[in-house]
Amino acid sequence: MLIGLSPAHLQPGQTVDGWRVVKPLGAGSFGAVYLVEKEGHHFAMKMAMHRASSGDAEQADARLLREMVCLSQVSGHPNVVEVHAHGRWQHPTQGWLYIILDYVEGYTLGEWVEKTHPTAHEVARVFGKLSGALAHLHSRGVFHRDLKLGNILVRATDGEPFILDFGVGDYTLAPELTDTPLPPGTRRYRSPEASRFLREHGDEQDARYEFKATDDVYALGVCLYDVLTNPQPVRETPRVLVGAQWPPPAPHALNPRVPVSLSAAAMHFIERHPEKRAPSAEVMRRELDALLHEEGEAWTATLHVPTPHLPLALEVAHNDVPQDEAQPSTPKRTPGRRVAGAVAILALVVASLVGYAALRPTAPTRQAQRLVEPPAPPPPTDAGAIEPVASSVPPTPPVSSPGVALPPPVPVEKESPPVKRAPARIPLPAESTARKPKALASRPSWPPSPWAGFLKTCAGATAAAALSIGCPGAQVRPEPGACPSEAREVMFRWEQKGGLRLSPGDSVLLTLDRRQPGFQGEAGTYADGPVTGVVLRSYLKGLPEGTRLSGYLWTSGEFLVGRYTEAELPDGRTVPVCFALGRRGYIEKWEESKPGATVVGRSNPAYPVERWP
Repeated sequence: MLIGLSPAHLQPGQTVDGWRVVKPLGAGSFGAVYLVEKEGHHFAMKMAMHRASSGDAEQADARLLREMVCLSQVSGHPNVVEVHAHGRWQHPTQGWLYIILDYVEGYTLGEWVEKTHPTAHEVARVFGKLSGALAHLHSRGVFHRDLKLGNILVRATDGEPFILDFGVGDYTLAPELTDTPLPPGTRRYRSPEASRFLREHGDEQDARYEFKATDDVYALGVCLYDVLTNPQPVRETPRVLVGAQWPPPAPHALNPRVPVSLSAAAMHFIERHPEKRAPSAEVMRRELDALLHEEGEAWTATLHVPTPHLPLALEVAHNDVPQDEAQPSTPKRTPGRRVAGAVAILALVVASLVGYAALRPTAPTRQAQRLVEPPAPPPPTDAGAIEPVASSVPPTPPVSSPGVALPPPVPVEKESPPVKRAPARIPLPAESTARKPKALASRPSWPPSPWAGFLKTCAGATAAAALSIGCPGAQVRPEPGACPSEAREVMFRWEQKGGLRLSPGDSVLLTLDRRQPGFQGEAGTYADGPVTGVVLRSYLKGLPEGTRLSGYLWTSGEFLVGRYTEAELPDGRTVPVCFALGRRGYIEKWEESKPGATVVGRSNPAYPVERWP
């Protein structure tokens, strides 16, 4: 087999069984997607990243085959992409599996909100069609299981929506592909009953959650909630952690432009108890279609005030590579916040310069490292039927084994299934040798006792000795590693007396620094050093709102990394924990950030982890 022609790095002009590659469209954990042409017609070609015989643990070949079966069973609906052909490239039985799908030129649902500024009437129309498509899926025994903004496309020419990416879909009597309690997916769109099942049965090896129509209804309802409440769903993280409080704020309470009846419908679709939720996608469609008869200015005005600097042209109409995908942008802030942020940044820069002149380190430090993970915006977690265009044509990579395609240049991360991993030896935290701004911690001393002795040894060592014993350098992101066993037992061992009774995948909304209270949309300025955060919103009984988490922030490179290692509960108890900021272990900086003065939202999701990411 010609390894240079594997799915990971097809070049424009090459052919796959007569399909001519025009350009790459995207890539994910399971597949790579290309725009292809045949006899003057354009299609999307999705190829499995592994062959059936490659020993792939994620079974990419089997998942693409399942996607083809799902799409074949629901064929004919105008709002679901159509599968036209399939095959195995380079060998009829051992080659790379591919499927040929409709190519739809348009926006993901989040991009559609940002670029077209829809009205309430337009949103109701789009979601009415989507719920009708979902009802069609369920009537054929098919569940999508990963509905979210990035897996829904809106055609640019007429605003027609399409459901795509059935990579983790399921159908009646389908073979089991997962060995975890829940199927792969994205936690924000996971129903409360699925999350509850994981908490109660996550440790049972044979436990499997029975996915239902109301799970898909909930996921589409969260999509509607996000569209109504977030003017920039691609550029900004969601403003409300929907599962963090019940009920969450109604859309019209967060955005007065939302009609009350549309707000009430959205809340009906995300009811905590499935028996109170819309019982089917067909009921969801009827509720939304009934709203199309509503009249008044609230229904014809844009749901969100357009931002002046947002590009409105369709990128793929002018460029092969859309700028939104090539370089994920950061949230735009109001002039008032920019001025306040600039003053704060200037003050911090001056203070840093004075501190550096007074306490310049004498020992050489290691060069600051950048994160190895590529920045991934909230878009699709797996290569869908039609994905946003990739940032560049992938270069020819080194030779791989014949059974496994080389990873794509810019992979889009899928949320890992909730599988517990074997603990490894904990690495020592990276501590800057430069002067740190004073931070407020919940304990009199910092860092916590397990690290204090080591860091004192580093402080007193010569440069050569420090390097030989592995002392961390300035502003270096800490390495991945296991959470200490004491913290894991307190967090995850439910039988332990006084434990927090958490499960991997749980989350809280955490104010990064209690001296800077506020929400995700409000800018805060941070530097390297110890910090004490406060749990702003939580549905976890073991970690209630008001709990203080003491930790450390690293701000070098393109991201902010936060690890919290000690929790002070409202009842006065103090226990060891391992909480990481961001699902991937980091938070993307805002564009206002400067060296030594990182700007991010004041509150962000934090996750209990068994291993530091």
